[in-house]
Formats: sequence, C-alpha cells, structure tokens
Amino acid sequence: METSPEPRPLDPLVKTTFTLCIGLIVITVVGMILTAPDRSIPPYSVMAQNGEHVTVNVPPRTTAPEIEALLVRFQAAGHGNRDGFAHLKIKPTTPGDPAGRYQRVTIYVFDNAGLADESALNEYVRGADPLAHSSFERGVRGIYRLTTGTEFAAMGSRIIFQGKVGGG
Repeated sequence: METSPEPRPLDPLVKTTFTLCIGLIVITVVGMILTAPDRSIPPYSVMAQNGEHVTVNVPPRTTAPEIEALLVRFQAAGHGNRDGFAHLKIKPTTPGDPAGRYQRVTIYVFDNAGLADESALNEYVRGADPLAHSSFERGVRGIYRLTTGTEFAAMGSRIIFQGKVGGG
C-alpha cells in the first residue's frame, strides 16, 4: 500500500512572509474602518476664518436635512469643553480666552465656494459694502452661533435650535 509522504514544514521565510501579509491586511482593514468619513453629515470644507467668524462650504446639492445634521454636529462640538470644534478643522476662535479656545463662534454654511471664501468673509465682517453684506447673507444656507451662554442655529427663517448652554 502506498502512503503519502509526510508534509514538509514550511520554511521560516515563508512563515514570516505569510504572517506579515496577514498582518498588513488586518492593519489596512482596521485603518479603513477607523478613518472612514462620517456619513451622517454632508462633506464640508472650512473655507475661511476671521476671528470668531467661520465659513464652511458644502456641495451644491446638499439637502436641508443634511445641513440641519451639520448644524446639530456643530451643536455637539459646542458642548462640554468645546474642543470638539478642533476635530471639525476649525481653528481656535478665542485663543487668548482663559475660559477656553472656542468661547464664541459663528459658522456660516454655504453651498457656493465663492461666497464662502476668505475675501467674502472679510468683506462681510468689515461691513463697509452693503451690497456685499447683502449678497453674503442671501447665500447663507445655515448658521450656527455659540456664545459663552447661548447657542443658536437656523436655516433661513427656520430656527433649528436655540437656548442656554454652560460655559466652556
């Protein structure tokens, strides 16, 4: 009766290569899961910042419920120590304030990058040109405002939320 030969053990180099390949696949999959973009809010870009005024831009076809979800995300970032704004790529708005880096912030949401750019924001904050001021305000799809004691969000004339908050 013929018997099959005893299987030879794998070469140490083959074992090491196999282990390394499996490890890299696991690291890649875990990394993809951990760095996946947040799909509960629309994609957005922080376009400009002038002190406590910040503009963000969303894609042109962003729906009202998606913008509302983004405003709610800003609300969540504004609670507690308020450092959640740093995770949203917003630079400190009150960097010298001993109470915290984000004591006051106003975020304007646009779906037109031209209205959200730095020059448009600076012109709006300066307030010298009534036409530019009016154009800026007409282009705003949503607004979130946080002060030391209150917060407010609206889309057009519809108030999403408003109320008192604890300081940072």
